[in-house]
Amino acid sequence: MTVRTRSVVISVTTALLAGVASAFSAVAWATPPTLRLSAIVYDTHTSMGSFSSKEKLYQGTTKVGEDRSRCTETSKTAVHCVGSYTLKHGTIQFSGTISNASDTNRLAITGGTGTYKGVRGTVLTEYNKAGTKAKETLTFK
Repeated sequence: MTVRTRSVVISVTTALLAGVASAFSAVAWATPPTLRLSAIVYDTHTSMGSFSSKEKLYQGTTKVGEDRSRCTETSKTAVHCVGSYTLKHGTIQFSGTISNASDTNRLAITGGTGTYKGVRGTVLTEYNKAGTKAKETLTFK
């Protein structure tokens, strides 16, 4: 291979690698689409003013992950909750204070890992009357 040919190959390879790196960078910084999930509570614990739960998450009939949350009573009418979603391409953390008398609540998305690294937004959760199933909408900013 001549010096000139080697130089052209190196230039083309460098350009291709730069394009691939740019594409991956664009994906990492893009705002994820809204997630619409169904949740089924499968484990709960209550102890001295705290409540924790685990839920299986579905899109349609496909299981896509799980979430965990822990809520602590802050007053007779409110609880502060923290938790995370574990999904195929990363985790999403959330937190906020909600009314303990409502079947619908809204929490803040405070960050994540993987595809969800650094995300912000809101989680809207709408539970059934029994509190065993929910529709969850995660909207990212």
